[in-house]
Amino acid sequence: MTGGSSGSASEPRPVPVDFPVYGLHPRIPGPRWVDFFEGGNVGSDAGSGRAEVGQAPWALWLGQRLADTECGLRIGSLPRLRYERAMCPGGGDPHAEVAFSAAFGLVNLTLPDSSVPRPDGLIESLLAHAEQHARRYEKWKRVTWRVDGMSVRARIWEFAGGWTGFTGDLDDSYVAVIGIGVAPEELSLARVTDPTSYGVDFSVPISFADLGRHRATRPEAWLPPPRRDAFDAEQLALLPEDHTNAQ
Repeated sequence: MTGGSSGSASEPRPVPVDFPVYGLHPRIPGPRWVDFFEGGNVGSDAGSGRAEVGQAPWALWLGQRLADTECGLRIGSLPRLRYERAMCPGGGDPHAEVAFSAAFGLVNLTLPDSSVPRPDGLIESLLAHAEQHARRYEKWKRVTWRVDGMSVRARIWEFAGGWTGFTGDLDDSYVAVIGIGVAPEELSLARVTDPTSYGVDFSVPISFADLGRHRATRPEAWLPPPRRDAFDAEQLALLPEDHTNAQ
């Protein structure tokens, strides 16, 4: 799910974070990290400050676990205009695209450990399920979040022991959140003004290789799934019928 790859054999260039980034309110303790980017960057001129579609990232996802727990959040900041140009170049509904990005992230994050066998066809069914629900985002449950002290409307979808949601109420960004073991109501978010708390410096382009090495030295810098040793019943209910009959 890591962004920034263009299929080139060369190392992706470092990317600038030239848009507002949101995370859990800084008063809430726990380890924080940069999780991944969405969007291409190979061929960009990182030093020019230019942010052209297809060259600069159109989403940055942060992670945070609550102190001394395996509960936490993955929070995506999607700069509104750039995201709309990238995902809806011919028009369309950007909220549906944001909803799918959030739902896809939830499906990925709720998978058990890789040692648990993946039944044939289940991953494809999970992705189709996420896409189906993303198209129906207007039916998602409505909740209220606070961003920089301002109340915003959000829609959430619960699945397999986790939830995801997004808000389109901010002028500069869409913000999507995936939660494990954290209540989705009255979430408190804030614009990140001190990225050093995430182990990075937004004033210089971020290298994906450096980001990976940084996370590798911090075993707490990941968010465990709700269940690591087996699939959730909601996931297994999506098994293709031919596979279910063979059990």
